[in-house]
Amino acid sequence: MNRPHARDRYYRRRVAAKWGHPMNSRADDTVRISVLGQVEMRHGDELVHLAERQRALLATLALDYGQVVPVERLLEVLWNAAPPASARTKLQAHVCALRQAAGQSVRQERGLLVTGASGYMLCGDAAVLDLAEFDSLTGEARSAHESRRLAEASQLFASALALWRGAPFADVTSPAIAAAAAPLEERRVLAVESKAEADLSLGRYAAVAAELPPWLFRLPLRERLRGLLMIALYRLGCRVEALKLYRDGRRLMTSEVGLEPGARLQALHRHILADAEAIQPREPAGTGSGLRTLPGLADPPGRAATAV
Repeated sequence: MNRPHARDRYYRRRVAAKWGHPMNSRADDTVRISVLGQVEMRHGDELVHLAERQRALLATLALDYGQVVPVERLLEVLWNAAPPASARTKLQAHVCALRQAAGQSVRQERGLLVTGASGYMLCGDAAVLDLAEFDSLTGEARSAHESRRLAEASQLFASALALWRGAPFADVTSPAIAAAAAPLEERRVLAVESKAEADLSLGRYAAVAAELPPWLFRLPLRERLRGLLMIALYRLGCRVEALKLYRDGRRLMTSEVGLEPGARLQALHRHILADAEAIQPREPAGTGSGLRTLPGLADPPGRAATAV
């Protein structure tokens, strides 16, 4: 028997409070759908075996969680825009199989999959979806961050990021689902950056310096990640390393895309070169009073760049 995920107790407590499921009940009847990684469906403690098109069906419904997805859209995704004549019948069979796996009877109107006038809906009252919980946690984290409840924001971002098990929809081959995965990855990286900013405000420089390098290795042209890591290194007393990180990034940007770093990253570089007092940790840990004035920390994901 497969045991339920236990990677984040905070998340489990939130689910129990929201849906009324006891945390420690071995008879838990919760349906949990995970798409932040390989597509999985668990009914209580049991991992449900899903065929390839059933995974694609769940992925498509998860992207419009709580909304009816038209049958035509489902057919297009499941059969890559070339559905056979029997596609509608096969779609109904996949829906019935998922309902049965979730313990939803044929005559039950409300359950995991609800039939609408034009299609099907993944019902929010009948399942826990990791993508929906990620969005909920990051929304709360941003509110906490804006209110300067920095420790709470960092914990909420950490809980949201712990839901990820890999690339979203990792085992779904549909081109339409692959295209939908890119914006989800962007939301993940934004959460990583926002957590790092909160941690810097709390004086957790070593944690940021340890967490960001793998992300910068994956996304070497992402200036906000590079700027946050530069600040963490500088505040740890690693000024040489912080300056080298800028030089490496500038070399990569000019050689690969023909652009100079953005204005804010350049300004941060000048601050570190000058050993500017503004980026020395003078403020008490947790106040964050001067952090947002630093170049590169308040940048949106996009930035203006100067052509070489």
